Order: sequence, then C-alpha cells, then structure tokens
Amino acid sequence: MEKFHLGRRPERINLDEYRATLTRSAVARPENNFYHWLLGTSWSKFLLLVICVYLGTNFLFALAYLACGPGAITNTTPGSLIDVFFFSVQTMATIGYGQMTPVGHWPNSIVTFEAFFGIVYSALTTGLAFARFTRPTAGVRFTKVAVVGNHDGIKTLKFRVANDRSSHIVEAQLRLWLIAESMTAEGERYRRSVELPLHRSESPVFSLTWTAMHSLDESSALNEFLGNSALNGHWHLLITFTGYHESLANQVYARHVYLPRDVQQNASFIDIVTVLPDGGRVIDLANFEKWVPNTSDKTAGEYL
Repeated sequence: MEKFHLGRRPERINLDEYRATLTRSAVARPENNFYHWLLGTSWSKFLLLVICVYLGTNFLFALAYLACGPGAITNTTPGSLIDVFFFSVQTMATIGYGQMTPVGHWPNSIVTFEAFFGIVYSALTTGLAFARFTRPTAGVRFTKVAVVGNHDGIKTLKFRVANDRSSHIVEAQLRLWLIAESMTAEGERYRRSVELPLHRSESPVFSLTWTAMHSLDESSALNEFLGNSALNGHWHLLITFTGYHESLANQVYARHVYLPRDVQQNASFIDIVTVLPDGGRVIDLANFEKWVPNTSDKTAGEYL
C-alpha cells in the first residue's frame, strides 16, 4: 500500500494518463498545425516520428545514389542498397570515415544536398526536443470518473485532483463548466457554457490532493442533464486548472473532460485520509481512483 505522512515530500503518483478528447473538425486536425502537434504529442510518438523520418530520408538518398549507376560510390558492392544506405548515414551525420567516397558530379551534388539536409534536420529535432523539455506542464491528475452522492445532506457532484510532483503549486484555481448543446426558438443549434460553482475553487498551496465539489441544488444547471439518457452525447463537463508552479517559476495549466458515461450516480469516493492513533494523518494514494456505490454491497475493489 502506497502511503506517506503529511508534512513529507509527496511521492510521485503512479496513475495512468487520462486525457479526454472531443471530435474536431478538419480545421483543427494535427496536420494543419503540425508544430503544436509536435509539442503536444507523447514522447514515444515524437521519437518514433524522428526515427522514421531519419531512416526514410536515408533510404531515399540511398536510392538516389543507386540511380547514379555503378561506381558512383567507391568501395561499395554494385547494386547494393545497404552499402549506399550506410554511406548516406555517414554523409548525413557528417562522419566521413573516408572508405566510401562519391565519384562524379551527380553523386557529389546529392552529397551536397544531403549534408545540408542533415544539418537542418539535426537543428530542427534538437530545437523541438529542447522546446518539449522546457515546456511547463502542471503534472496534475484527475480521477477517471466523477461521482454524485450526498454531502451534508445535499446531492453533490465530486471529483478528485492530485499533484503528482514533489513541488507545490501556489494560487491554484479550479473551474467547472457545463458544456451543453441547445436549440434556439428559431431552430438554430448552439453550444452554451455554464460555469458551475464549486465549494472551494481556490487553494493557496496545492501539494497533495483536492476533492472538488458542486452542490446539485435547485439552482444548478446540471440537474436537467444528469440521469437523462436522452441528452447523453449533448453535454459534458470541462474542468480547467491553473496555478503558479514554484519549481518551474511559471504559470501551469491543465484541463479534463467528463463525458456523461464518466459520471457515476449514487456513488462515493473511498476516503484517502486515515487518522492514526497518535493523531497523525496518512494519505493512501492507492485509493485515489476508488469509489463505491451508495446502494450496493459490492466491494470497493470492483470499482477501480
């Protein structure tokens, strides 16, 4: 069981990456904003793209050297694609072992262009990697689901937020929005945004976890959507998080989306704070995602 005492440096929370996405139009596709996609995509996809482009361009240059005919590259087997491929790698990386050399105007022209491409490609990949490393991220996790249960006798929507870094975020702010499709009297469809007030929307220092709550009283705009299966797919909850990261010395942001299927009715989160006999408190991060139905005898382990 993963535990730590309050007052100590919090451990890194080992949670899966949850990121809800919405269907976008063709205008917002990654290929139309490639630079921002390179900054925002995962490291595995970024590195895979860099490797594929590197190997692919060397393969194309190798075909170009083969097209120059036998003897275009010395000390290579005539018609050997692998030999000219390795020559292309040495040329692009400006290694120059000296065993294979271009002969003739066309091979030297290709070498000139490949050497220039290698310099530009190296500079671009280095700049993108540096920009990704230095881009401030909040390191904030949200629970997979939001639950609806009673709090002080009032029906309340709850979700949890956790800081998975050892440093603190000061002046943290949470905002909850209901994004719903509506129809005007003229029959025009539009999307409206309604901010749902939270019990506590600000925290002077956010270091461990935060349970955000919204009362579903008669004034809540969310009441007409919860439990109405006919409106599923026409609304979702958007959570935005902002704060000042003390280690990065910069403003950080995070967002999350709860779709109707992510909201569990008549449920409660398992308490993550345990009071010790000596009065100390322990936070059990293993229970961060766990919830139980209010009207069921099933064990909490079935709801992860």
